[in-house]
Amino acid sequence: MAYFTTKDNCKIYYEEHGSGEPLIFIHGWSCNHKFFKYQTEEFAKDYRVILYDFRGHGQSDRSEVTERGMNLNRFAADLHELIEHLELDQVNVVGWSMGTSTLLAYAREFKCQYIKKMCFIDMTPKLLNDGEWKLGQSCTFDIVQNLQFMAAIAVSWEFAAKLFVPNIFAKGYDQKSDEFQWAFREALDNTPHCMMNMWIAMAIEDFRKVLPTIKVPVLLAYSGDGLIYGPAHGEYMKEHLGGESKLAIFPGCGHGLFLEDPGNFNQELRDFLKA
Repeated sequence: MAYFTTKDNCKIYYEEHGSGEPLIFIHGWSCNHKFFKYQTEEFAKDYRVILYDFRGHGQSDRSEVTERGMNLNRFAADLHELIEHLELDQVNVVGWSMGTSTLLAYAREFKCQYIKKMCFIDMTPKLLNDGEWKLGQSCTFDIVQNLQFMAAIAVSWEFAAKLFVPNIFAKGYDQKSDEFQWAFREALDNTPHCMMNMWIAMAIEDFRKVLPTIKVPVLLAYSGDGLIYGPAHGEYMKEHLGGESKLAIFPGCGHGLFLEDPGNFNQELRDFLKA
């Protein structure tokens, strides 16, 4: 458990577990490093597992410094600085949701420097759907729905979290379960302006032109029964990535497939890393 300070004076919380080849897990919007609770000990048996919290999330800085730097280019720079702070090379990285967006921004800004392999978990290269693009969030979420969701965040973060957290899990998931209630409590522990700024940051991005530039191997892990993404999103990513990739679909799982089916996810990731 430690902190490092970025070049713009933001304190980023990180943890290291195990030893060996570096493996960084990167969480999603409104979440934190603890969402990889079913991966940490398992992969620490063979890898140097590194977890961290985005600025404005979890145990990282939420002070006045997060009045700036809340965009995906800065998040990519934070990752780059963490890698250099730890003097890493040939790094394996796993990004979930906004973690994938951060990796796409990293590929755009740093040309996959230091990266050996990537894993993208259940994300689209362009969040908002429009007349020409139907593989955004839920395949229907457009600029009007986006403004409505942003208005919900502005009115009440608790209300917005109640709208969002069910999307982490598969259709029909038991919202009274311990896992769901834990995820909701973790989501509530967030700073509303950070959530608003980073939702805007994701909504304005279009990473489609970045995909062909990524030449490192990529594992694509996508939900089979998710509310916001699914196999078609994974197939698009596979078709447009510039290098070798493998698509793994997780039946019965939603956006948080590594929480819902950690056994199968961990095996897919382990096989990919060892290949």
